[in-house]
Parts: sequence; structure tokens; C-alpha cells
Amino acid sequence: MQLRFLLVTGPNSAPATIDFVAGLNVIYGGSNTGKSHILRLIDYCLGARKPPESITEQAEYDLVHLGIVLDDGTKKTLVRALKGGDVKLLDGLSRERPAPKQGISISAKHGAKESLSKFLLAQLNASGKRIQTSASGGTRDLSYRDIERFAIVNETKIQEATSPVLTGQYVTKTAEVSVFKYLLTGVDDSALDLAKPDPGQPLRQAAQLELIDRQLQKLEQDISESDQDYEQLEQLDVTLDGELAKSFSIQEAAERDYRTLTGQRRELRREYESVQDRLDEIDTLQARFILLAQHYDSDRERLASVIEAGTLFALEDGQVCPICGAEAEHHRPDFTCDGNVEQIVEAARAEAAELRGRAHELALTMQGLFEERAELRHRAGEILPELDALQGDILREVPSVQSVRSQTNNVVQQKLAVQKELDLIRRRNELVSQRAELGVIPGYDSSTMVAAQTLDGAILDEFSQVIESELQSWDFPNARRVFFDLPKMDISVAGKARASNGKGVMALLHGAFSIALMRFCRDRDRAHPGFLVLDSVFVTYRDPDDLEDIAIQNTPLKDKAFRAFSDLPDDYQLIVLDNVDVPDWLASQSRCTHFTGQPSVGRAGFFPSVTNQQ
Repeated sequence: MQLRFLLVTGPNSAPATIDFVAGLNVIYGGSNTGKSHILRLIDYCLGARKPPESITEQAEYDLVHLGIVLDDGTKKTLVRALKGGDVKLLDGLSRERPAPKQGISISAKHGAKESLSKFLLAQLNASGKRIQTSASGGTRDLSYRDIERFAIVNETKIQEATSPVLTGQYVTKTAEVSVFKYLLTGVDDSALDLAKPDPGQPLRQAAQLELIDRQLQKLEQDISESDQDYEQLEQLDVTLDGELAKSFSIQEAAERDYRTLTGQRRELRREYESVQDRLDEIDTLQARFILLAQHYDSDRERLASVIEAGTLFALEDGQVCPICGAEAEHHRPDFTCDGNVEQIVEAARAEAAELRGRAHELALTMQGLFEERAELRHRAGEILPELDALQGDILREVPSVQSVRSQTNNVVQQKLAVQKELDLIRRRNELVSQRAELGVIPGYDSSTMVAAQTLDGAILDEFSQVIESELQSWDFPNARRVFFDLPKMDISVAGKARASNGKGVMALLHGAFSIALMRFCRDRDRAHPGFLVLDSVFVTYRDPDDLEDIAIQNTPLKDKAFRAFSDLPDDYQLIVLDNVDVPDWLASQSRCTHFTGQPSVGRAGFFPSVTNQQ
């Protein structure tokens, strides 16, 4: 697949466009002219999750179009809204804004039933491929985004010490190595879905190592936040033990009077609550006894009435019985009347006497309650001032108690923090010991072991020779032997690791790696997209990082490299974005575009109106 044009359109704006041809394409010029933005727009149109950052020049535009030619010669145009969403797939190289029903819409997400990723993978004969994600044999679908990382290299990535194969994320390292292995060999990891690795095989060791390394990575992140080593932490732990003992002793002395006062206050409060409860109880009893006394008075008046009436009846001649109302000649006391007046009066007198006794006892009880209540009220009045006085004494003790408690708490927190850090280091050391017991080669991790099982030395050496040939065509200094370092998943040149150089040399070597990978894969019909975008591969000529970068500035390497780029066959496509000037023989060619950064001179930048910001 090759790119033919990038176009950004808006409903009322002149389009911003750049054309591409087979072989070499160069876009160069100063900063803030839109070169890096071109890379981000290409990446976005090919399925990147997030749109490029919004810039001033792009405010009036809403669609990005990318014209592509597939390996079978079929021409397609991808159109995507700058606000995100699906991708519109059009037949032919169309620079017109599509009508709503024109073309077909496919998802930018690989997992969708109809997706851009699956469409592009089909063009690379990579549909349904699986890649290994863990040393234990887990797999997932290959995505076009997995492969595109090797076809679009931005300015940040090309200058990093991180391997060109890896993103630097530990959790995705095995998958990234598996994708690289697939590109080199053409063999994916579908077999792992048929039969998981035999526990007796070396991959069992890799799975154990992966588990240990994941725990180690998390512990190392936590430990790196501390600026003290293990011995310093142990010494600090001992020191804090002494400080803690001293702090507890001071706190004990400071809190002795405080605890005494609070204990006294607690007892007084209990006594006051007991007094209040008893007062409430007495008030209830007194209310009930007053009602009982009133009842006694009512009974006493009734009995007095009975006695008085009986006495009066006894003084008169009886014509009519006062009990039953019968006249004398008809009165039959033994049959019709149950009592006589004398007996009733005597009974009333007896009951009245008993009632007076009860009333006297009730009066004594009520008097006792009255006196008790008075004593309790007096005691309650004494307790309240005592409580106020104790509260004042306690409040005066509080600041000193809080101060010593705060000091003790600070020491305790320091102690806990130190113990936590010591525990992290002890756990890290235990894991390191477990790792050593596995007998792993120094520098190897689980992903390296997986790669070692699937990437033989012959393939890596063959790939290294392609990189070496590329560097030699540039007259790169000392490009006598390129070696692929499997543990680092990176190259070394003449015995020096790529990551040991300044950013300028690292960018050059990353560029050579990427071009060689495109050559290696396309020559062997592997699943490389067939185009390569490199941003700032010649940063050493613009912003040298060390003496070696400066030394390269004084060589013809840049001109030699551009000459090698221009000799690329048309079945390759290389797009170079850079700030450096290009050789005169190349500057005049149509494949070379200069962004001047000046609206009045040549082409200012990617967008047609004003200087673009990257």
C-alpha cells in the first residue's frame, strides 16, 4: 500500500493538501509549518483513536481525506471527520467532499464487524492472525495498529532510547515482540490457541518469570519514590524506635494529670446523672402520693358522713327501717335486712381509724421524699460548679496533651512509612531471589524468552545485515557490523548499543532500522504496509546532542542518505519530514516540498492561509 495524497477540507475553506509519489517524498522546512501535523493526520485517517490536537489553522476544516493505492493497484480514498467517528471508504482517488450516501462507512475500531483495521489487514494477507500476549500462551487478534507502529515514526519516538520494537509499556511488551516476530517470519501465534505451551517446556519458565517481573515492576515504581537505600532505611527504623519510646514516655507523663481530671469528671457526671434520675423519680412519686392523699381525704369525709347519719338514726324512734325502708309492723331484720345502724357506725369508725393511720404514714413518707429532694437539689447545685472547675482544668491540660500526642503520631507515621518502604524492598529482594532461582540469563525477561523460542539467530542476523547495508549506503561511521541485541530488542553498531548514543545518532539508527524493516518485509512478502513516514530523522544536523552528533554534522552522511533514499524502487514509499535543508539536486524535484514558513515566499506551510503550527 502507498499513499497518494493527504487532503483537509472545510465547507467554506480552501483545501489544504499534499501529494505523494512512489519512492522518496521529502517535506522540509522550519518549525511550526505543519510537517508533524501531516504525520498525525495520516495516522488519524488510518485509524488512530484520537484526532490530532486542534490548531488555529485547522479551525475552519472538518474532514481529512487520504488517497491510497493498494498492492493490487486498487485505489481508495479514506475520509474521516476531524471530530472522530467512523471512516468513509470511497472507490478511486477522490478529492471531493463525499455525499452522505457515497461510499461505505467502516469503524475505526478493530473489534467492529466491519472495520478499517480488518480491511487493511486483508490487503496485507494478515486477516485473522493472532499474536501472543503473555508467556503463558494468551493470544489476541492482530490489529492493523500493531503493524502501523513500524510504518509511522513520529519525532518523539525516533529520538527515544526505547527499542524501535517496543513502546516502553511492560504490559504490552510480549505482544509487541510477537508482532515484530510475525513481521520478520510471517508466522503468527495461532498455534497457541490449538495447544497451550507444555508446562515442561521453557515457556513455563517464561510464564513464571513474567509473573515475577510484573510484580517487580510495580515494586520498583513504588521504591523509586524513596530517596534512601535499604541500609539508610534500616538505620532510620532503629532511630525511630528510640524516638517512639521517648515520645510514649513523654506522652504518658503529660497525660497522667489529664487522665486523673477526666476520670474525676466522669465520676461527677455519673453522680449528677444519678441525682437527676432520683429527682425525676421523687417528682413522679410525689405526684402519685398527692393523688393518694386526696383519695384518703375523700374516704375520710365519706366515713364521717356515715357515722354522723348513723348516730342521728339511733336517736329517733324507729317507724321505718333506715336500711330497707320497711315499716315497724312489717320489719323482719333476720330475713329482709342484713345489718343494723349500730354495726355500720362501728365499722365506719374502725375504717376511719385505719385510714388515719395510713394517712399519717403517707404524710411521713412524703415528708421524707421532700427532705431527700431538697438534699439532692443541693447536691446537684454543688456538682455543677465542680464540673465547671474540672472542665477548666482539663482545657488547660489539652494543649500540652495534644502537642505530645501530635509529636508521637508524627513519629508513628514516620515509622509506618519506613516499615512500608522496608517491606517493599524486602519483597523486591525476595522476588529477585526467586528470579535468580529460575536460572534466567542476565538481561532476559519473559518476552525475550518468548522471542528466543520463536526468533532464531539466523533471521535476526539476516535482518541485521539489511540494516548494516542501509547504514553503509549512508557512509555511517563504523557501520562495520550491526548486531541485534535480543534482550534489549534493539541494535548495536560496531559494539555500541543504539541507546548509548545521543538523540541524533539514535534517530539515524532508528530510521535505518525502520527502512531496513520495510525492505526486509516487502522483499519477503511479509505484512508490512509498504510505506514509511519518518519525522526528524536528521535531528543531529539541527540539534546535536553530544560530540558524536557534532562529528556526524561534519560528514556527508545526510547527502549520502538522501541519495540512498532517492534510489528506492517504486514499490517502496518513504516520506521524510524534517527541518534540515536538503541537497540542491533534490530540492528542485517535484517529490520534494519546502515549507518556507513565510506567506509571501513559496509555500508557507501545509495549510494555505497562514503559517501552520505543529
